[in-house]
Amino acid sequence: MVQTVKQFVDDAYQLISAGSPTVPLHGNDFNKGLQFLNELLSSYSGTGMMITVDQTITVNVVAGQMNVTFAASGADVNQGRLANIEDAWLVLTGVTYPLIPVSDHSFFEQYKYDPLQGLPIYAIITDQIDMTTLRLYPAPSQLYELNVYGKFELAPFVATSVMSTLPSYYVRFLRFALARDLAFYKGRAEAWTEKLEKAYVLAFDDMMSVSNRNLNITNPIDNQLNGAYRVRAGI
Repeated sequence: MVQTVKQFVDDAYQLISAGSPTVPLHGNDFNKGLQFLNELLSSYSGTGMMITVDQTITVNVVAGQMNVTFAASGADVNQGRLANIEDAWLVLTGVTYPLIPVSDHSFFEQYKYDPLQGLPIYAIITDQIDMTTLRLYPAPSQLYELNVYGKFELAPFVATSVMSTLPSYYVRFLRFALARDLAFYKGRAEAWTEKLEKAYVLAFDDMMSVSNRNLNITNPIDNQLNGAYRVRAGI
């Protein structure tokens, strides 16, 4: 059975005894529940750790294109902000070229020639409030297919949404997380009992166990010279 957002918010309120199956929510309770739910999803995109739904996004990059932006709208990729990158790679005529994801802080610690073009080696991630920029270095010297596998900011829910867009284990966790926030909003902090906290922690552990672990041990030191890197890559 597909659960609507309205039913989901009702269930969250019932966990703290602020509602019942036979008594509808009062006033703006549903709107506040929806607001708090979207605030939770937005906060989880801060580090990406609390988002367990990984996706692969594919986009073409042309010669000289340094940056690819990710956001909910108005970006190169309108998929939501890139919350956490797991892997990135380029594809050219059926051959895959892995990229090394690094933070902008690490990247700018070294001297480099900005206009350099060739086979990109690094994917440099820069976070902004509503957008993430992925910079390729060196800039590509020809057309490549860029693939990014990671966690993207989850789209906000609206009143007519259904919860089927999220895995069931994530919905279970969100129900407890939303109820915990609503307990304080309703002035019912005492309603969040030790038993509910234990259930929340269990749901949290189950949800987090699905997250991928980055096992990449690539050492980028021998990849500094792009010419040698391209020779080894065969292009």
